[in-house]
Amino acid sequence: MNTGIKMNSFRPRWRKVGSDLWDDKSRTGLVIASIAVGVFAIGMIISGFVIMREDVNLSYASINPPNIDIQTDPFDKDFVEVIEKVPGVKDVEGRRIIGIQTKIKDGDWKNIKLVGVSDFSGDITHLTPIEGTQFPRDGEVIINQNMTHISGYHTGDSIEIELPDGSTHNLTVAGLVTDQTTTKPDPGATNNIYISLETLRSLGVEDFFNHLLVTVDGDGSDQKIISDVAEKIKIKTERSQREVYRQEEMLSSEHPMIDSILAILGVLGALGVLITILSSSLIVNTLNAILTHQLHQIGIMKLVGGRSYQILGMYLTLIIAYSLIALVLAVPLGAIAGYALAWFLSNFMGAAIQGFRIVPAAVTAQVLTAILIPLAAGFVPVRNGANIKVQLAISNYRPSSQKINRGAFNRNAHLFSWISRPVLLSIRNTFRKKGRLLLTIFTLTVAGAVFIGVFNVRDSMDNVMSQIMQHFLGDVTVNFSHPYRVSKVEQSLLGINGVTDVEAWGGAAGEIQDSNGNKVTDLSIVAPPSDTQLLDPDIVAGRWLLPEDEKALVVSDSIYKYYPDLIPGDKLILKIAGQRQQDWRVVGIFRFVEMLGDPIAYADFEYFADSLNLPNQASSYRLITEAHDAASQLALSVRINRYLSDTGFAIQSVQTGELLQKNASQGVNVLVIFLLIMAILTAIVGSIGLTGTMSINVFERTREIGIMRTIGAEDSVIMQSVVFEALVIGLITWILAIGLSFPISYALLNIIGLAMMGSAMTLSFTPLGILLWFIIVIILSVIASIMPARNAARLTINEVLAYE
Repeated sequence: MNTGIKMNSFRPRWRKVGSDLWDDKSRTGLVIASIAVGVFAIGMIISGFVIMREDVNLSYASINPPNIDIQTDPFDKDFVEVIEKVPGVKDVEGRRIIGIQTKIKDGDWKNIKLVGVSDFSGDITHLTPIEGTQFPRDGEVIINQNMTHISGYHTGDSIEIELPDGSTHNLTVAGLVTDQTTTKPDPGATNNIYISLETLRSLGVEDFFNHLLVTVDGDGSDQKIISDVAEKIKIKTERSQREVYRQEEMLSSEHPMIDSILAILGVLGALGVLITILSSSLIVNTLNAILTHQLHQIGIMKLVGGRSYQILGMYLTLIIAYSLIALVLAVPLGAIAGYALAWFLSNFMGAAIQGFRIVPAAVTAQVLTAILIPLAAGFVPVRNGANIKVQLAISNYRPSSQKINRGAFNRNAHLFSWISRPVLLSIRNTFRKKGRLLLTIFTLTVAGAVFIGVFNVRDSMDNVMSQIMQHFLGDVTVNFSHPYRVSKVEQSLLGINGVTDVEAWGGAAGEIQDSNGNKVTDLSIVAPPSDTQLLDPDIVAGRWLLPEDEKALVVSDSIYKYYPDLIPGDKLILKIAGQRQQDWRVVGIFRFVEMLGDPIAYADFEYFADSLNLPNQASSYRLITEAHDAASQLALSVRINRYLSDTGFAIQSVQTGELLQKNASQGVNVLVIFLLIMAILTAIVGSIGLTGTMSINVFERTREIGIMRTIGAEDSVIMQSVVFEALVIGLITWILAIGLSFPISYALLNIIGLAMMGSAMTLSFTPLGILLWFIIVIILSVIASIMPARNAARLTINEVLAYE
């Protein structure tokens, strides 16, 4: 006996809802897919956002990161014990950090920081193993690795290291680890290799520390407590006749990159909402088509006693049915994608997240989005259809029987006599239903504008990164372990084939103080030569440095965070490491990015070197080369490294500008990838809308197609007519998308700039996005019209002439 539920057990109007869902599977699938794409995007972003916000900070806190990191003059274990007694200090650890170079056999030299650790099982900054061990023995090292730091080394590799004194040693890689404290934005960031002090001593390196890592006793998420303890440690350090070169303060409950990542997810969330809103246009188009086709049925239902509110409820139930089916698909997929997104970003940050889970907030948002937006989009057409008068509903009114408005195109058809009749028919049909056309054009135009805008944003951010990189490196930059006379280094480097010019650059760490001697912020001072060819800063106020300037600075616009009313001509109290505090005059302000941390400032090289008692000496040299591509720079850097080592220079690092820019752009590339994913989802919604529109158009032209068939139109002609109509719509949206991409590009770039970099960025336009979208919109138009075109071509003459 059949115990299944029969459709006849439902009331007639609910059986009709089921019939509308089941009978036209193509239409149902398009509507469900349109809703599901937007709901999926919302679920993915909210799930990823919540998981990141909850788990990444917990992961960071679990490693017990330092609240204070102080770089100072050499100190020993006795000084560590002194700092341990400072009120408010919980744990203290001394570390030795040295810039070195490493390579494997037959490989190229890589710049790496060597970190000497006294106790790998200590209380501060636990390292998380990826491969091998996190506890190296004598003669072994472990290497930090994540998506921003890729060394290429693996457990078991034998690596050769070159110390600042020029000596080389072989060590074994015992493991790969993650160190979440190294993932904060830093253009010059390199891998760290960790080594025990016993191994460090065996290499002939003096046994002392130059970094203090401190955790506070109390709430490590209270900035005031941390600052108070840091000030006490600084005073104690300076009283011991040691200079504080750099002091960083960190909250133990907040990952250094969490704000930037959550800001990125916020931008993606806004695009997800846009995708959901765009999908509502398909709801409007579909319901209008259903109601137009079913006016006769509505009239009969009213004749037999159906009330308007019952008919309204029936069609609203149909919308809810679409939404519920979309939810069944979108909720699990959104949860999975959200977790995958959080996993990917957490790996990028070196953090770990908890196990997979459903985020209630995401599900709630998906349910509300899936039901309320389609209901809001469909309410007006449904209400209009439910309130139609019986006489009008049961008349011979049909979309195809209406008198077509003879617009300008029809009145001037003779002007287009050179165009074939099927093409003319396609163009006319494109504009027959203007309301439906406008909704379709709106959806696909916004999709195209977002797509083009993403490429403009990518190009703009690449330009910004290029401008930022010039503040750090030339084609090749050579850093020595101690200063050398400029003339000696220039003579050596200019003799190397491929080097066309050499610039000596100075620099020092400093801090800006208030009138009471309290630190306002750290300041990195860079001193290029006055005639440098490697800098072209975007000056937003004042001017660049002149050769005669003394105690003059050009500072980055991130200084406005501390001095919002600063103007050229104002003075700052500057304390340079090893020097007494002095007043320096600001002569200019240039555009920079707040994301990279403390402000930087430029001073004249000659004056700055003299003030540090290093006349005509520098430890950093930036080279201009004949070839500027990555391969040529890398080959030249290897020759430079070998030549300088053979001639007795103590090299700290040799860096190529191209490689540094590539590494620094990884974060930007990740953002662009996610933006492209959202743009593709938007394009999918647009293509679904176009497919739905073409299906409805073909459906309403059934009798017209039948007439064309009776007078001899072949299947290919019918299909070409439908495909050409879709292409006309696609090309219209492509043209409109180019114009709309300008404001969308500005909006996206401003949001990203303010969220990630603390300042607006200059927008640049690239034709790549326009060209790619042209290709995509052509492909989408053809694909969207194939199914309706095939359906139109398959209709027999009897079927179409019998259509009512």
